[in-house]
Amino acid sequence: MGKMDNPVIWDKIQRNAQEARRLAEQKKYNLSMIKSRQTLEYIVKLQCDKAGIVEGSPDDMIRQLYAGKWVSKPTAEHYLQILALGVNAAKTGDGSAANANQALKLLTEEVYAMAGSGRSSRPRSAASAPPRQSQASRQTATSAARRQQGSPKGTRRSSSSRSRKKRSKAGLNGSDLIKLLIPVVLIVILLVLIRVLAPKKTETNETTPAPTTTEAVTTEAPTTAPPPVTTEAPTTPPETEPVTYKTTDTLNVRKTPALASDNRIGKLDPNKTVEYVGDYDDTWAIILYNGQQAYVSKEFLTEVTE
Repeated sequence: MGKMDNPVIWDKIQRNAQEARRLAEQKKYNLSMIKSRQTLEYIVKLQCDKAGIVEGSPDDMIRQLYAGKWVSKPTAEHYLQILALGVNAAKTGDGSAANANQALKLLTEEVYAMAGSGRSSRPRSAASAPPRQSQASRQTATSAARRQQGSPKGTRRSSSSRSRKKRSKAGLNGSDLIKLLIPVVLIVILLVLIRVLAPKKTETNETTPAPTTTEAVTTEAPTTAPPPVTTEAPTTPPETEPVTYKTTDTLNVRKTPALASDNRIGKLDPNKTVEYVGDYDDTWAIILYNGQQAYVSKEFLTEVTE
């Protein structure tokens, strides 16, 4: 799957992954898991667009990607685990540090793997590989043609020797050195991220880590190092001052980000100040209502400026 097939979605994936990490560092674990799930949905959409899979529920699209061999079994399991943690965080208000760090760790691995994948993840079929017998036949035919032309062995050897000398004199140019250094830099960045996130798992002994599958999975190591996107580490956006929001009209308060009538838990009068927590997506905002997290339409909120 070429990561640059849709630059707009790939940019959203990178920015949302950084935001999920920033929320975890601020110990906003519930919002971090929700943001990790949103980032995963962008990843799945990008891969479904490439595979020609019709959009449906996130878990159904993940299973179709695996069934079509667009993703490996470990990748599909990671996707489903991130999705489950995010959905649970939105429904129950789960604020477990261990669950948030688990979701962020799996997301970081998959974003890094996606950044390094410059070619389609669909395995190449055996029929597309050139047959060995044909290649050997071509080599035999080439050797026979040379013998018929009467090419002396000394000439061939001297030509090969001159070619090797030219290649050795050329040496490594600047682009070759950059290609060698980029994977090393990315590995260092990944190790730093893991080291930063690892201590946070020990902060709580009250939570139970998310269950993982016990089935052994074998994966093939890539034959070549994946080409990375950038050599610079993602920067953490600066902290922003809290913003106060008020309602512009009578506003329904809902327990889930959906317009179903059975999930309405109250309403707010016009010009009412709300306890704003953060954005859920482009349509819904998260607020505190009667001591618990709830959802309201962002369309009827306005920022209060002093």
